[in-house]
Amino acid sequence: MAKSLKLLIDGYNIIAPVAAPGRGSTEAWLHHERMGLLNRLVQFLPAKIARRCCVVFDARQPPAGRPDRFEHQGIDVRFAVDHDEADDLIEQLIASHHSPKGLAVVSSDRRIQTAARRKGATAFESQTWFDRLLDGRVGLAKAGQDQNDHSGPGRASELSSKPDETDLDEDEVQRWMRDFGVDPH
Repeated sequence: MAKSLKLLIDGYNIIAPVAAPGRGSTEAWLHHERMGLLNRLVQFLPAKIARRCCVVFDARQPPAGRPDRFEHQGIDVRFAVDHDEADDLIEQLIASHHSPKGLAVVSSDRRIQTAARRKGATAFESQTWFDRLLDGRVGLAKAGQDQNDHSGPGRASELSSKPDETDLDEDEVQRWMRDFGVDPH
C-alpha cells in the first residue's frame, strides 16, 4: 500500500536563514546543508511521520550523482527539476493530495501557505516550525490560532484520515495531542 503524505516541507525555506545561497563556494557546501537538514528531520521526527514526509528543493537539475527523487532514511526527497521553482511542485503536491486536511505544509512562502489553507491543509511558518521541532515541541496539528492558523479556535488537523499500516496507534496520538497542546476531547 502506498504511504500517505502527512508532512510536506519546503527545504530551502529552512536552510536559507542559516545558510543563504551564495555563502558557500561549492556545490558540496549546499549538499552538506541539505543532508544536514534531512538528518535532523530523521533525528527529531517520529519514524512514522518521517516515513510520510516529503522535502522539496529548488533545482533545475538534481545534484551530480543524484536522481531528482530519492529516499533518505524513509523521507521522500524531491528536486523540482521539471518546475520553475520548488513552490510549483509543492503546490502540485498539495492540489493532488487525496486528503489535504490531514496534510501539514511547512513553508514561509505566502503563496504556499495560501495554497495549503485553500485545500484545508495546515500551514506552518518554516523557521518557527523547525525551531519547535529541534526543541521537541512541534506537531502536525495545531490548536487555536497558533502559527498563522486563521480558521478559528480549536481547529486541529487529524493525524490520519484513513487507516493504513503507517498510522499512529491511539496511545501515540494521545501523547502527541497532549505534547502539542491539543485537547483530545
